[in-house]
Amino acid sequence: MPNRKRNHSICLKLTDEEYDLWTSKQTASGLSKTDYLIRAISRSEVRIYSIEESISPLIHEIRKIGTNLNQLAYFSNIGQDERVRAEIGAIRRTNDRVMVQLSDFLKNPQFSVKVKA
Repeated sequence: MPNRKRNHSICLKLTDEEYDLWTSKQTASGLSKTDYLIRAISRSEVRIYSIEESISPLIHEIRKIGTNLNQLAYFSNIGQDERVRAEIGAIRRTNDRVMVQLSDFLKNPQFSVKVKA
């Protein structure tokens, strides 16, 4: 890293486990603590998601899957194989829809910061 005047300092509190992880990675890198931190933050990406707004519809869909599973168990116990197959199909369709929505959610964070090194 080139020499430069550093005017700002950061105080960071870590648990014993976090500190041990930090120290082992920093030592293995062969870099100073400052240079290790600068590399870590300049080569990383931070994604922030709006869980409340984005996940609420998924929670509803997951509840529907739970209801369908209960119906599946009921129909299975009373020997209605045709209805069991129908419930399995409904569970699959709902699960596929949830997986697509979850994938879309993870691909599109509300806010993302990536600094190109």
